[in-house]
Amino acid sequence: MNWILVYERELQQNLFVNLTDQRHTHIQTVLKKKSEDQVQVVVPNLGNFLFKIKTISDSFTTLEKLSLLPETLKPLPIHTFFSLPRPQTGKKLLHLAGAYGVQSVFFYATETKNKEYWTSPVYTKETLSHLETGLSQTGNSRLPIVVRERTISWKFFLKDWDGKIFVLDREGIDFQSIIKTQTEFSNQSLFVFGPESGWKPEDLLFFRENNFPLISLGKINLRTEFAYSALLHQLFSIKN
Repeated sequence: MNWILVYERELQQNLFVNLTDQRHTHIQTVLKKKSEDQVQVVVPNLGNFLFKIKTISDSFTTLEKLSLLPETLKPLPIHTFFSLPRPQTGKKLLHLAGAYGVQSVFFYATETKNKEYWTSPVYTKETLSHLETGLSQTGNSRLPIVVRERTISWKFFLKDWDGKIFVLDREGIDFQSIIKTQTEFSNQSLFVFGPESGWKPEDLLFFRENNFPLISLGKINLRTEFAYSALLHQLFSIKN
């Protein structure tokens, strides 16, 4: 945890915050901070700040806001779509989404997915905490929107998307060639990741009929979280 995450609603008089949970423990035992020391704080959807430790004891830490810091990371202005992954994979995707600050993450249950995944805590009560680990890691201050759609057809969703769609597929156009001709992606760009088993023939036909281009990150099979990390890194390199 490189940044302490504090929500705006936790601030008293927009200046002080009292921490009694794992953030207090982290400041005390991992960062080994003392009274009057400074810590970096990220406030979701507000920015990066420098806080000072006003009081620290065995049971709580009180932080005082000092100043606004320059933006540490420019969030990626993209949207991402996933065929409902296994919970352990979903946890890593949420962390990456929070770390890079994508605008939104859509989870849809395509025909090949196990609907039992929806019952996992990753997609219920733990979703926010996995995003928060990403913000705490990088200092990104944009909290992505997460949509977990259980009923609407994913193909209807893609057809109704108001923006450019890029479908990730090993046999698609080399992503580097797209980068050379398109230096900036629209705020409505949607990157679509399918099941690790690959798209079915009828899916590929659907993409062709709707002019959704296939893009490739390389000719090797990558696990979804590795492919997502590779895409985000390349997009981040362009933007920054």
